[in-house]
Amino acid sequence: MQKKGTKRVQWRIWLWTGAGLLFCCVFLYSVLPNLVTRVARRGVMWRGPDAAEVALTFDDGPDPRYTPRVLDGLRAAGIRATFFVLADKALRHPDLIQRMMQDGHQVEVHGFTHALVPCLGPLASARQAAGAADALAARFNLRPRFYRPTWGLCNAASLVWARRRRLRVVTWSVMVGDWRGVPADELAARVLRRLHPGAVIVLHDSDETLGARRGAPEQVIRMLPQLAARVRAQGYRFVRLDDWEPDGAREGGGEP
Repeated sequence: MQKKGTKRVQWRIWLWTGAGLLFCCVFLYSVLPNLVTRVARRGVMWRGPDAAEVALTFDDGPDPRYTPRVLDGLRAAGIRATFFVLADKALRHPDLIQRMMQDGHQVEVHGFTHALVPCLGPLASARQAAGAADALAARFNLRPRFYRPTWGLCNAASLVWARRRRLRVVTWSVMVGDWRGVPADELAARVLRRLHPGAVIVLHDSDETLGARRGAPEQVIRMLPQLAARVRAQGYRFVRLDDWEPDGAREGGGEP
């Protein structure tokens, strides 16, 4: 009986030790990186300089149903924005990426697919960050500088791969829930309430992501004219993210 009791204690010790090690691994690999980047906002670009400038960014495209009209709206408003694109969509719709670039917009990395990065292993994480950057560079002859992980969530491997590709990780300072199909007037009001110098505004030009309401980008398209006018009325100008880089804007950056 004593031996059986001793074995049970030993098994419990091993079980709790294994569970503790597993918890530590998960915490260090998937939880801690998001506490650092999303909560403490360390090591990421989430806002720009304290100046009368704001950056308009779009995630999850390109989408042939919405992206062309977003681009039309931006052109009409005289705004140059930053698009964080999914590589698999970009390769399927290269004409939309070409138009983004021709219109003076910045094209950056959102991922290869819209995966939940904290749940991915190191190799899959490499595909989402470095693989997507390499695919965009090879197909469109561009050099990505920024990486906004899908869902805004990362893991230790994705941060390492982003660093190896010299991709600066970007989050945001203004999110207004546009993927829920919020009406255009309310979307604009939400942006204006949260607006601040150096704001990084995130919107979406696709409704294919899990949780997005069908047709939600329609409201974003309707909002763009009034958003442009109301933001400028407060004395702000629209810039691309690379306008805030130490070496200044690339050719064609910022407002026309």
